[in-house]
Amino acid sequence: MLISAKKLVMIPTYNEAGNVTLMISAIRNLGLNLDMLFVDDNSPDGTGNLLDQVAVEDPQIHVLHRSGKLGVGSAHLDGIRWSYDNHYEILITMDSDLTHSPEEIPNFLSLADQADVVVGSRFTNPNSLPGWVLWRKAMTHTGHYLTRRLLGLPFDATGAFRLYRLDRIPQGIFTMVQLTGYSFFFESLYRLHLNRMTIKEIPIILPARAYGSSKVRFKDIVVGIRNLSGLAVQARLFPQNHVYRVPITPVVNQPIFVQEDAWDVYWTRQSYRGQWIYDLIARFYRRFIIRPLVNHFLGKFFACDALILHAGCGGGMVDIDMSKHMRIDAMDISSKALSAYARHHVGTCKLIHGSIFSIPCPAHHYDGLFNLGVMEHFQEEQIIPILREFNRVLKLGKCIILFWPPSYGLSVRVLKWVHQILHRFSKVEIQLHPLEHTYIISKEQTVEWLEQSGFSLKVFYFGLRDLFTYQVIVAEKVVHIAE
Repeated sequence: MLISAKKLVMIPTYNEAGNVTLMISAIRNLGLNLDMLFVDDNSPDGTGNLLDQVAVEDPQIHVLHRSGKLGVGSAHLDGIRWSYDNHYEILITMDSDLTHSPEEIPNFLSLADQADVVVGSRFTNPNSLPGWVLWRKAMTHTGHYLTRRLLGLPFDATGAFRLYRLDRIPQGIFTMVQLTGYSFFFESLYRLHLNRMTIKEIPIILPARAYGSSKVRFKDIVVGIRNLSGLAVQARLFPQNHVYRVPITPVVNQPIFVQEDAWDVYWTRQSYRGQWIYDLIARFYRRFIIRPLVNHFLGKFFACDALILHAGCGGGMVDIDMSKHMRIDAMDISSKALSAYARHHVGTCKLIHGSIFSIPCPAHHYDGLFNLGVMEHFQEEQIIPILREFNRVLKLGKCIILFWPPSYGLSVRVLKWVHQILHRFSKVEIQLHPLEHTYIISKEQTVEWLEQSGFSLKVFYFGLRDLFTYQVIVAEKVVHIAE
């Protein structure tokens, strides 16, 4: 694989005219048929012009010119983007000051079949930093300690000498990286680690810089610590925001998806004024009130390792715990909702883009089915067709669990009151969530719907577990209705 793989060495430059020809010569002497990309930030010493002259004579050398000194992380991101665009499979990144020895490149390549990322480590060998002054050693070890403690990264997370398997790493992980200075290195590695890329380390020797002067300033150190602290806080509060999933491709030209645009608007939070207030409250409520409720009922009525359909999965905050014990297929009409769901369930659930009116699976397929906050969004005449479709895909004797707000529910009353207050003060209609058409009114109404759909009511719970929010309906399939 490595012999035929298209390989590139990417090197950012700024005022490196005295080094680049030495770097090119050293890389060429390896005899590895490596292409080279230099990302130059309009170096005042003419580095870019010198590289252009060399590139004219050597088709394996490429130069990416940028308008000015835009940050080393930004240079890496532009170089990585260029590498993907030009279909390279293996990318090696390194500094141009000759502290990163080209002679180490074969060692990196030797691990490329075993890892998605290979990191040059200054901490696995106690003699990795010969000639470094004490304060630089102290700062380097402090950075390593902080990234290990705050981000949980056991690797050298602040170095630039790396190998990336671009043929295995989704480009979208890199597009999520926001920091463009030296903080790029720990943010990018954190995202790669969180997204389950295989990372291996290789010890490197990093001598004191022999050519030119260090570009790291005290200001960069302060900014790096600030960025690291901010990223650590985000990682604790919203870890799912750092998870990348391949975008869900919507199924087109099918009538069952006519409502998808409206739900995509909701899940991307467009046109929902005041949505951040609702999201903040809803996030707390789902995590600390609703999730335990879901855990209780799913754990009671669904067996471990059962195949369960979450029909109308939304963003997926409520079944995080249960997905570790059951095989959950998550289905939603909105591709945006599925992408949000995937960030909460990395690699644990199958994603299905579909409608609850026509579930894309064979009859009698699932051991259980549930949804939460879904049924109320449909008109009353649509309820029985939905329940009959649930009947079709469920095995005989198995249960559905519906978490369905009743008209007498506390959340329904509170949200109506909030809407009235907002309307009074803003003088415009403010919509915090999609319209809700059909609430549970009574047990008798529920039994009638279920019996017409081949189900028998087992549990009709409304109480303190969720502060009187949902009517929990557990029903067993007793008759085959739809074949």
